[in-house]
Amino acid sequence: MWLVGILCLAAQIRSDQTVVFYPSYAYQDPTTGAWEGYIHGVIYKRETHCLWRAGVIALVGRCLDVPIGSPEAQILAERLQEFLADRQQGKEIRIRFGQRTVSAGLSGPDGYFRSWVRISAAEVCRLASGAGGWIRYTALLPPGDNRTFEGRLQLIRPKGLSIISDIDDTIKHTQMLDSWQMLLNSLVRPFRPVEGMAAVYRQAAEAGLVVHYVSASPWQLFVPLEEFRQKEGFPPGTFHLHHVRFDPGALVEMFSGPKDFKITQITQILKHFPHRRFILIGDSGQQDPEVYGELARQYPQQVVGIYIRRVTPESPDSPRYQKAFAKLDPALWKIFEKPEELSKTLTKLLSDANKKGG
Repeated sequence: MWLVGILCLAAQIRSDQTVVFYPSYAYQDPTTGAWEGYIHGVIYKRETHCLWRAGVIALVGRCLDVPIGSPEAQILAERLQEFLADRQQGKEIRIRFGQRTVSAGLSGPDGYFRSWVRISAAEVCRLASGAGGWIRYTALLPPGDNRTFEGRLQLIRPKGLSIISDIDDTIKHTQMLDSWQMLLNSLVRPFRPVEGMAAVYRQAAEAGLVVHYVSASPWQLFVPLEEFRQKEGFPPGTFHLHHVRFDPGALVEMFSGPKDFKITQITQILKHFPHRRFILIGDSGQQDPEVYGELARQYPQQVVGIYIRRVTPESPDSPRYQKAFAKLDPALWKIFEKPEELSKTLTKLLSDANKKGG
């Protein structure tokens, strides 16, 4: 009985703890028709009156020349909250799919939890709703706790077209090549969209394309990034961000995920959907051309388009691009400056796909 009691305590989410679920996907098992859904998120406790955290926020504010009491100071404090939150270890997160309750995993030292959940075809028919085939679920809370922590899984069919999109300097102005401006745009200023990109992505989603947002931005910025996505009208999609540890002495490094990070994240998506075709969209500011070129050579049957937003001076015939896209069909990749150029190429690609039967 004592073991049962311990497990019950582990499942409890206290009233001072917050759970954030990250939008993810489910893929279909071709042999059974059932679905495998990836559930992941974080549990933490905000300590609004902690002197140490207040001191760190003030220190970062001084380093970034943020005036005390300004609107920018408020944004900085809010965005640093999850970096400085007290991550909760050893918490079993249980979730409810309709009438069924399952475990979403046990949180580790960093507060993150993750698990795969099997969903029957019958459950999918009952629970899936809305365009895009999303299933929503909620965290199981103790009696008397009336809060709601909701997550969602996108049911992605085995065949079709998908977009894998970077975020920083692809759909959101971040200025990754200027460390000072990058920190201000990431931590202090309201997020600004790249004009016209939301309309292009909405058009693609309305035509049936699935969107995966894959970025080296820290998971700690997921909530403001999701608010930005909704406010600016980018379509819902799965998020794949970077796990980092907060270090006030190495702020720039927190936003500079290694090349291998994106390759690992995108490779997992490609392997889960071997019969889907993918359009990779990024920018020239960091390593998107090199990452996407490498993936296109490894998965030539799946990567059908690479589109790079130009934020650096290289021309398409520069040594950089010739090396990044070596051995690839020149028609596979394109450097663009205006969203209208991307829209035209996506429309043509979708038309060609429809003629070939998806």
